[in-house]
Amino acid sequence: MNPASPAPKKRDSFRPLLFAPPQGGELLPPTIPPPPRAPSWTAEAPGAKARSTRSANDSHVRLRAQSLPRAADIQHLDAQDLLDELCEDQLTMSMNLARLMESVASAPRDLSMAATLRTLDARLADLGALRDALARVHLATVDTRLQRLVVPESALADYLRGIYAWGHAVVRALEHLASSLQPEGPLRVHPDWALLRWRIEEAKNFHFDELHEPIRADLLAFTIIVQGGSLGADHPRINELEYAVERLISTAVALEEHLDERFG
Repeated sequence: MNPASPAPKKRDSFRPLLFAPPQGGELLPPTIPPPPRAPSWTAEAPGAKARSTRSANDSHVRLRAQSLPRAADIQHLDAQDLLDELCEDQLTMSMNLARLMESVASAPRDLSMAATLRTLDARLADLGALRDALARVHLATVDTRLQRLVVPESALADYLRGIYAWGHAVVRALEHLASSLQPEGPLRVHPDWALLRWRIEEAKNFHFDELHEPIRADLLAFTIIVQGGSLGADHPRINELEYAVERLISTAVALEEHLDERFG
């Protein structure tokens, strides 16, 4: 009887590998830090507070989101910047007018220039009234709730900037005339009347009288809002601003008419 032959070996039988491939978290590349570990609390001396150990990968920086400014706040800041700029123009106009008054006062009061000096004195009074009317508008816009009417793109803001530019140009033109009337001036004998008239006419371009009605419309719309109670019982004094603006408009119109008159 032949002995039993051994069973054939299976070709696909499992054989353990000596070096198994990495599994699970070990598959991650070494450039990625390991996930943070839970804080471990260690006991210390009696009476001492327990402290937590942080991983080197934990962040210690706390970020806080900054809220964006409201549109109303931005408009208020823009209006305040414009009013500050106009206040500087008010100071400049006052200083230039004071210097012009001194120049006119020092001019000789002879018969040949008496009529011209009277006209200069009258125009100085008109410019002083314009400066005072502008100052009244500044005082009427102290309430921040009214400053929405003088934001840079508003009709009133454009009108105020134009009035100041017009006033500065007229003062410079009259300063040139007053200097020509001085005894030691180089133009004492022959003042350039044509140049004076041209400079005054050019300065008129900054008097934007076409903005009168848009300004009144804005004031009326704001008055309706105030009367409707949207701003509460302690509403801003819009009537004072209306009066100041109307006084400024009438003063500017009068100055333009008087500048058309002949000097002397």
